Amino acid sequence: MVKPWHDKANAEFTTLIDSQNISGNTYNLKAIPYGIMIDEAGRLVKHPFNINVAKKETIKMLETWLSDPTYNTRLLRDITPLKKSENPKVIEANARFQLGLTLLKIGKKQEAIIEWRKALELDPKNWLIHKQIWAVEHPDKFYDGNVDYGWQKEQLEAEKK
Repeated sequence: MVKPWHDKANAEFTTLIDSQNISGNTYNLKAIPYGIMIDEAGRLVKHPFNINVAKKETIKMLETWLSDPTYNTRLLRDITPLKKSENPKVIEANARFQLGLTLLKIGKKQEAIIEWRKALELDPKNWLIHKQIWAVEHPDKFYDGNVDYGWQKEQLEAEKK
């Protein structure tokens, strides 16, 4: 699903898809898209970050990382450990999110959405859960051309009521 955006950006780097949200759980990520920079040795060199290849700063940072060997060394020197959430509600929300992914994979779409809605009650600011529900219920807003961010804002406003 990411290939059209990867190609449109003329990206020359490898893109990995974390369909099970392992990185999201590990790093307590609550929004997409995000980037994780891993060097050739398999080391995390930069904490996950909001990646927008339409922004010149993002492209410049990635180009520097790929072309300047000293930049990778600086990133490795500055990285600090991240803590996983210990909040029981967040842990349960993540488990329900995973269950929903499994249910969707085996064709149980409605059951998946029910689990994601329960997860969202536990972790209402988790945009990964919001977007997963929206993408399954309204794939045209995500996969037919550009992602409709205006529609997403309208959904957030409607959910607040």
